Amino acid sequence: MKYRTSERTGLKISELGVGGHEYRPMLNSLQFPGEEVSEEEFSETQPERNEIIGRAVDAGINYFDPTMREEAKSLGEALQSLDLREEVHVAAESIYPLGRLEENSSSKWQNVVIDEVEERLNLLQTDYVDVFNVHCPESNYSRGRLEATVEALEKMEEENKVRSIGASSHEPSFLSELIKKYDCFDSVMIPYNYHFQRAKENLFPACKARNVGVVVMKPLSWPYYGLPFTLFSLNNLETGQCTPAQTSKQWILESPEVSTVVVAINSVKELEENMAALEKEGEVNEKALEKCLKFALGPEGKERLRELAERPELDLRNYARKALNAEQYGWSVIPNSE
Repeated sequence: MKYRTSERTGLKISELGVGGHEYRPMLNSLQFPGEEVSEEEFSETQPERNEIIGRAVDAGINYFDPTMREEAKSLGEALQSLDLREEVHVAAESIYPLGRLEENSSSKWQNVVIDEVEERLNLLQTDYVDVFNVHCPESNYSRGRLEATVEALEKMEEENKVRSIGASSHEPSFLSELIKKYDCFDSVMIPYNYHFQRAKENLFPACKARNVGVVVMKPLSWPYYGLPFTLFSLNNLETGQCTPAQTSKQWILESPEVSTVVVAINSVKELEENMAALEKEGEVNEKALEKCLKFALGPEGKERLRELAERPELDLRNYARKALNAEQYGWSVIPNSE
């Protein structure tokens, strides 16, 4: 495993990290529509999750970034049972905090944020997180609420419950302006992949100038939101010694500004494939990614979306339908860097 140092956080981070949205059909029904899964049913996946986390750490992965509450709880239980908390770096965030902030007067905003952080710490079974991300600051906060959030997180930094402050967003231009205005942000988390390259334009230079770390999400979710691009691979696609998924991660890691790439890992087999991407040397096969993108955006890609819309995996079906009905949902193909 290779590591990159995030200068402002001081963290030495594995090039591959484990992110959120594991076991997607079993998570929050507001995010992933389908049948509700009971707490008991979800807990039955914990032994498998423990094995994945244990093997990941054995392989050198030391960065974990759960998203949903269920994922945070699962990671916390794994790290506790395996006694691995001090071996890894853990990031956290509060999902969609705007509602809770709106329900309270401005005098209570900082307390709301502190309660959110404490809840995550409890779920993770830890007394600190290495990074706490402000989630979607471009849409979840007014200026006053954002500044109250930052002040609350800075207080928790002083208490050593939050080691560093980050921001997570799908809008690289907004993050670029955010870190220029507020000097408190030590890292950013952003989608970046072969199709969605806008972070190169202004965010990466801004991060480099301020030594802000860059965590990459959505390494496979392109060009349609929520759908792995590998679903649009040609059957006879020549990829050389790497799979398309491995090639995508290699392409991302060619950018020196990137600290780590976080991926959802749902099985030991997926873990092994992700690890193999870091072990293979040679030039990145960008042509393979180009062919996948061309297929996905063309008529055959639209037909593939129609097929996916009828698949039994409800989470995939939901995203495929939204991609096909962009006008109805206000969604469309993720914009590229042009």
